[in-house]
Amino acid sequence: MTLTKFIERIRAGHVLKSLYHFTDRQNLTSINQHGILSKNEMKRRGFWPVKPSGNQWSWDADDIKGISDYVSICMTRDHPMCHTAVVEQRISDPCDICIDPIVLNQEGVLFCFDIANKTGVSLQALTDILPQIDTAVLYDRTDWKNAEIQDRLKKVKKYEILIPNAVPTNIIQRVIDK
Repeated sequence: MTLTKFIERIRAGHVLKSLYHFTDRQNLTSINQHGILSKNEMKRRGFWPVKPSGNQWSWDADDIKGISDYVSICMTRDHPMCHTAVVEQRISDPCDICIDPIVLNQEGVLFCFDIANKTGVSLQALTDILPQIDTAVLYDRTDWKNAEIQDRLKKVKKYEILIPNAVPTNIIQRVIDK
């Protein structure tokens, strides 16, 4: 599958038609002004989110893994780290930012099959990994009540796509409440 076909596949999905970034609503003002920025880009510009979803441990892990220059986006609206951020009270009013899949055309996009800063999780160029992504469970009509489909869906909910530096405001489609 080519990157162009992958983008078309996302846009033609039955339920999911975008990529997603979760955040707290209190962060939307700066996102509307600057786009969604990597941790290092925010530091460079001299600001930090009102309600960051990460904690010191995750920021340190990002630094160790070399991904602090990337924005993490998801393929579903219910990434497990959002639940963790709510439970740990780092964010209190979560929402999903829908992102046009055209963002994948940026140079240097990475992909991982699990939480990106987790030990042992490999990061690969998105274009190298496209054939291995379970697009059927995401974008075809499948029975999400079926146990096998649920297992596959549980795995794809952890997928992360890493966008270098920033997701610009012009490709942010809309905000959806959780």
